[in-house]
Amino acid sequence: MKTRYKNVTVAPDRHGKLRARFRKTGFAPVYMKTLPDQPGFEAEYKALLAGAPTQMETRHAPGSVHDLCTRYYRSADFAAKGTPETRVRRRWLIESFREEFGNDRVTDFRFEHIEAILMTRTEKKKLENGRTIGGQVAAVKLRKELLRLFAYAKKLEWISSNPVADAEKVGKERLQGFYTWTEEDIATYQAKHKLGTKARLALEIILWTGQRRGDARMFGPKHIVNGRINYQAAKTGGEIWMPVASDLRRAIDAMPSVGIATYLVTEFGKPYTKDGFGNKMREWCDEAGLPKCTAHGLRKAIARRMAESRLTDEQIMSVGGWKSSSQVRTYTEAANQQALAEGAIHQIDGLYSVKE
Repeated sequence: MKTRYKNVTVAPDRHGKLRARFRKTGFAPVYMKTLPDQPGFEAEYKALLAGAPTQMETRHAPGSVHDLCTRYYRSADFAAKGTPETRVRRRWLIESFREEFGNDRVTDFRFEHIEAILMTRTEKKKLENGRTIGGQVAAVKLRKELLRLFAYAKKLEWISSNPVADAEKVGKERLQGFYTWTEEDIATYQAKHKLGTKARLALEIILWTGQRRGDARMFGPKHIVNGRINYQAAKTGGEIWMPVASDLRRAIDAMPSVGIATYLVTEFGKPYTKDGFGNKMREWCDEAGLPKCTAHGLRKAIARRMAESRLTDEQIMSVGGWKSSSQVRTYTEAANQQALAEGAIHQIDGLYSVKE
């Protein structure tokens, strides 16, 4: 039975006793100590909404997937690795597995079970809210997290071998990915959104810093130090320094007003949320007649520009915050092949031509 409290339902347990249950996406469902409107309920409810650790009652069978996940989240294997943002995404993947198999015993999983689960995950499904889940890449990401989860079970000596490691890889590492903006796309957008508009400033920020949308929406005056850009990437935690490009400086100076903490603000003067900024970029791109273009595609555009300018992988990595050449190649595939090949042939022609 639903209650007036968000995420809280009340229902009788198998003994007929009424119990309040708290469920929130990304977290394990828990039974609360008290019922709504009883003494102590409000404090416990607020702690749950905030994600704070509580003395909540949990009843998970020892050795079950529920039990394993609870232990895993508290371990250094999970809690001490990655940024908070990364852990939220990892936990969401694990919880999607836990929701279906939480009561199953960890020792019962074999490689064929894992393969079947991953095959099911490759199928795309549309939820009631219109969101699409699943797919080839989703299966790969789930396998990666299950590999870590069951490795921890092995570390606890619950199992002698990791069934995920024994299972065949399912899905694809990467599909075509986000469309990379061309120079024509950029010019079309700039013609529609003139200097002095938030739409134009948003483009110039991403195009000249290579920031992800989550960083671009929070970019503000405090990130320009002594004429140079300095910010910490939310996804990787890496600190990045770079000069302020002239087009970006012009776009900032042309704004009639900006936010105190961030350059880009909503009509209410507040920073955009990550999804809100993505939706706004979608709206601005549609207004310019660019249905294929996205905020992330601009990040790929600056990588393409650097590749076409024949910069080294190290130089490209320093701007985008990428950690390896393989990551860079993902972003530079749209580089102008003809121009790059022309430069390559000219270089080796001068070195190896027989001239006879």
